[in-house]
Amino acid sequence: MKDRIRRAKEIQEEINFKEIFSSPARLFGYVYFYFLIIIVALGLLFINKLPELTKGSIVQTIQDTLSQSSDIPFVMSMNVPPVDVFKMSNPTAELIEKGKNLYRTNCASCHGDEGKGDGPAGIVMNPKPRNLTEVKDWIYGRKISDLYKTLYEGIIKSGMPSYSHILPEELFAMIHYVRSLAPNPPMDTKEDLESLNINYKLSEGIKTAGQIPTAKATKLVIGEKQSEMIKYEKLLIRLKKEKQHYKILQFINAEEKFVVFVINFVNSQALNESNFVNIIKANPVMYGISPELLKSNNETISAFYNYIVNLLNEEIRADVKL
Repeated sequence: MKDRIRRAKEIQEEINFKEIFSSPARLFGYVYFYFLIIIVALGLLFINKLPELTKGSIVQTIQDTLSQSSDIPFVMSMNVPPVDVFKMSNPTAELIEKGKNLYRTNCASCHGDEGKGDGPAGIVMNPKPRNLTEVKDWIYGRKISDLYKTLYEGIIKSGMPSYSHILPEELFAMIHYVRSLAPNPPMDTKEDLESLNINYKLSEGIKTAGQIPTAKATKLVIGEKQSEMIKYEKLLIRLKKEKQHYKILQFINAEEKFVVFVINFVNSQALNESNFVNIIKANPVMYGISPELLKSNNETISAFYNYIVNLLNEEIRADVKL
C-alpha cells in the first residue's frame, strides 16, 4: 500500500500541469505527440476513403471509334498519258527550257531563281531549302530516277512538297533543268530507268475516276430531286385545273404518272412529236395516257402534244431546255 501511494506521488510530480504551462518546451513535447497521432489517423482515413472520393472523377480519354463516322475523301479524276522513260531521260534543249519555266513557277519561291536555296519563301523554313547547285548530301540522290522520286513523293521532313499532280513529262522536264544547275550529274543505269518505269507505271499511264464524299454527293442528289419535285408540283397543279376545261386532256388517265413522264421525257429526249409518239406506243398506260389517244387521228395527237409543249413553255421554261 505504501508503494502505491509513493508511486502515485511520483506520477503526480511528473505530470505537474502548472509546470507544463510554465515550461513551453515541456508543453510542446506533450502536444507534439497528440498532433502526430491525429495527423497519422487522418492520413489513414483519407487513404481508406480515397476510392470513394475519386470515383467518377477520372475523365475518359479513350475515344469511342464505333460512334465516329468517316467519309470517303474527295479525289480528282486522273488521265495521265503514258511516257517513254528512256526517251524522256534524254535532256534535250526543249525539255530543259520547258523545265526552266516549270521550275520558276513551282520551285523558285523556295529554292531561288538560280537554285541556291535563297528564295523568299525559304527564309522562314527550317531546314532551309536545298542549294541545287551543290553536289553533296542529297537525300535521295541526283540521278533522274532519284529526282523523280523526290518530286513525285516529296520529302516531308525537309518541307519538300509532292508534285504528283504534275504530268510525268513535265516532271522529267523539271528534273533535267535541276540537273543542269550543278556539274557532273550522275547517270542512271538501264536497270534504274526500268525500275522507275515499273514503280510509277509510266509506260502504262494512269486513268482513274474521281470521287466525292458521300455527304456531298447526297446533298447534290437531294438538290436535284428538290428541283424535280418543284417542277412536278407545278405541272400537276396546273394539269388538274385545266383538265376540267380542256377536252383534249381526257386522254390523261393518271395525272401523276403523266407529269413524271413529261419531266423525264423533256430531260432525256429531243422534244418533238415523233419522239413523243414512238415512246408512248409501247405502253401508254405506264405513262398515264389512255390507249385511245393512239387510235385518234393525227390532228388529235398533234393537239395533245402541242398542249404539253405549251404547258411546259408557260410553267417551267426557265428550268427545262426545250
